[in-house]
Amino acid sequence: MGGGGASRPGRTGRPSAAPAGRWVRFAVRASVAAAAGVMAAGFLDWRAGALVAGLTALTYLLLGTAGRRIPAARGLRPALRALRGGGYRVIREGTARYVAVGPGGVYLLVATRRQAVRLGGRGWRIGGAPAERLAERLSAQAARLDRALASDPAAADGSATAAAMLLVAGPRPEGVADLGGVLLARPRTGARFVLGRDDVLSAEDADRIAERIERHLFTPGSG
Repeated sequence: MGGGGASRPGRTGRPSAAPAGRWVRFAVRASVAAAAGVMAAGFLDWRAGALVAGLTALTYLLLGTAGRRIPAARGLRPALRALRGGGYRVIREGTARYVAVGPGGVYLLVATRRQAVRLGGRGWRIGGAPAERLAERLSAQAARLDRALASDPAAADGSATAAAMLLVAGPRPEGVADLGGVLLARPRTGARFVLGRDDVLSAEDADRIAERIERHLFTPGSG
């Protein structure tokens, strides 16, 4: 069908700015620690100055470690950009919920800061909660989208059926896991999965469905 294949965006070169930013933060924090030590030494003695400087540096180190312990869903923004570059129209609903409509169909994407943990043969847990519980909620939300699209011509052959995907933080899962009809993935892995689907919607169908979804989501009293 129409709509063209999913193209993958090239590198933008933006990551090269990250090391420079880290060095700037390091220099600023070192200056603050040194200044605090000098002030303490002036008011008291050199031992107090050294202690204050050391404690200030340790505070920065601990804060940085705590900030990395619970990461956000890394790669969410690049993943959404990749979907847009691959011909998908991404509709934002709320702070961490998106609907992507494009060549490969309709996808309800929900991002979370929580990490997914595999418990052997007992399935997945996300942030301490059974993944199946979250999957049930997403399935219900996808079903509401399906009802809103039921009258669309593309719904007759299932092309407009919404697939739900939960995007999690952390290193797991390595690929895409199936939670009984709801997909579980990291943001970039999820985007690659969507972009790798066969084309089922033409560009015209995708635009029409996206407009219908926007009316459904943002019309008072809908849903």
